[in-house]
Amino acid sequence: MIRKIYTLLILGLCLGFAACGDDNDGLDPNAAAPVINFPMEQLDVDLNKVDNLPVVAVIKSQAGLQSVTMKLQTVEGVTEYKTVTDFFNPNSYSLSENLEYNANYEAFIIEATDKLNHVTSGTLPIAVTDVMARPVIIFDPEKIVYDEMDENPVIPRTTFKIVSEAGLKLVETYLVSATGQESKGSAGLDGKKEFIYDEMIEYKEGDKGFKVKAVDIYDNVTISTLPVEYKTVPVPVLTLPSEPMSGTTDAKLAIPIKAESVRGIQEVTIYRVENGEEVLALNEKKNGELQLDYVSEVSLTEATSQIKVVVSDGRVGKERSGTVKVYVNMEVITVNIASQPLANTGHEAYPGVYGLLSLNDMKTYSVDYALGSTDNAKNVDLCFYCMGNGSNKESTPRLYPINGAKQSEFIGSNNANLGSAKVKNQTGLLKLTNFDYDNATVASISAEISGSLVIGKEVNPMAVGDIIAFKTASASTAGADRIGVMKIIDMTPSYGQGALSTTGNTQARVVTVEIKFPMKK
Repeated sequence: MIRKIYTLLILGLCLGFAACGDDNDGLDPNAAAPVINFPMEQLDVDLNKVDNLPVVAVIKSQAGLQSVTMKLQTVEGVTEYKTVTDFFNPNSYSLSENLEYNANYEAFIIEATDKLNHVTSGTLPIAVTDVMARPVIIFDPEKIVYDEMDENPVIPRTTFKIVSEAGLKLVETYLVSATGQESKGSAGLDGKKEFIYDEMIEYKEGDKGFKVKAVDIYDNVTISTLPVEYKTVPVPVLTLPSEPMSGTTDAKLAIPIKAESVRGIQEVTIYRVENGEEVLALNEKKNGELQLDYVSEVSLTEATSQIKVVVSDGRVGKERSGTVKVYVNMEVITVNIASQPLANTGHEAYPGVYGLLSLNDMKTYSVDYALGSTDNAKNVDLCFYCMGNGSNKESTPRLYPINGAKQSEFIGSNNANLGSAKVKNQTGLLKLTNFDYDNATVASISAEISGSLVIGKEVNPMAVGDIIAFKTASASTAGADRIGVMKIIDMTPSYGQGALSTTGNTQARVVTVEIKFPMKK
């Protein structure tokens, strides 16, 4: 826009002299001296910009120009810049000079001499704005250090000052962390020379710095970052038994606890987990030990499924927790059961595994064992049966009580079968849904499984993942009317695969079950 105005001014000056003659054939001794006109009274130059205006002037001469000499006036004095003696039109000369401006420039001087040796001088004052420094950002303090090992660590306020010789246009702030940067605000300043920032920034683990970007009115940018060093202390290390523990309500459970802490352990808290809720069992104050290796005793209830231990070094968020699965007043065992083709003989790949399960001994017995005596017959409760479906198909797995429908297919020596057993326990069965087997307790089994419903004579079919409730028969050596649960953990394939492929019998399979059985009262 300034250049357009400048051009219009020059054009006006030229038109103002349109009446001057261009015929230099005859010199009029009375011709006026040359006239020098500048379109501006003063040329403002800003060295912070790249598009400053040139020096422009229009020189008119009635007698015709002989020479035009240009000079620069600086703080050191006057120096000649340029002289022109060749003119396309001696009566009118439009001057335009793109100078390499310097902070020392004060004026541009023009001396015009016509052919009558008349000399006219004109001066254009030059006001120069020197190059200005970029914004300066000063942090106080120059670094923020938060060390969790200090007794009372404090995060100082984030303060800084920005000074700008040219004037500030914009300030932006960012929190820099290990995952990137987050804007913490910006401010438009409309040319203010100074900006002061004083805020409480809650630095946290992973923060690396506080970045500030300052932009002046010339769009010069300064970026500086306040270093932030957040020294963290690792949370305590806690080691608990990796295997489930068993206990009773009659005695406290001794839990081995190992812990380490860089700052020292101040507190150990132990909870019982009952029906999904944490119940405070014990709170132990410590003396800042760097290592602990001891046994803590905790009372149990029949609703306890886990013990949770929390170790703290006394700082908020600096704690470690762990859990131990606990079986209270309950026997828990994993056992393999063979199907009817292997019920009496077993298989070399599964030594000691037969077809009849004893809930009293938590092991399997052969058909010959069950047929051996009345007491033996009372000591077997369930049997695993597979219904064959051809050589290339899976046989269908089922679970039966000893008095189940397939007694004749559980064959012992001399073709005797389970049907001739002197006692046939009628164990009740029920496939469960929506029962939390993993956290099953004596209390949850009693509360959620009604004995009046556990009366089924089979589970058909059964599959890996099934949860099955059972109720012992009146004659069982395990005791009458006791309720427990089992989960189908695994099952060998049929149709001649795996370890049982040598049998050539698709009904020959082995099921793996885990049993949770509340103890006798």
